[in-house]
Amino acid sequence: MNTTQTTAPVAIKTRNFSEMPGSNTYFRTSDCTPFFSEDGSLVVYNGKGDSRSWGTPSVRSTVKSLTANVIKVTVVGWHKHTVSPVGGSFYFVNEAGAWVRRTAGHKTVKAAIAAAVSH
Repeated sequence: MNTTQTTAPVAIKTRNFSEMPGSNTYFRTSDCTPFFSEDGSLVVYNGKGDSRSWGTPSVRSTVKSLTANVIKVTVVGWHKHTVSPVGGSFYFVNEAGAWVRRTAGHKTVKAAIAAAVSH
């Protein structure tokens, strides 16, 4: 698996590409979006699908802790109809003990990104 964990303060569960919802030939960003499970683990997708005549669909997720309370997950996926990768960057902020997905524009995430860039 291609998941990289760099001091992320949570348990990470990696699901194989074949466990993605829907078809692994065609998938949306929402199909490979990381999420927190009920047990508090961060669930990410990784791996390759079955080889097709046009190539092999795939998803790779990389997890990085920006601060003790902010996690960034970068997801890159390819399938038959992608000209550019499917996925993007997803941010999770620990708010009062619960991990909440936030955008890059959220004040806590912006501060963590700025701090990471300055180091």
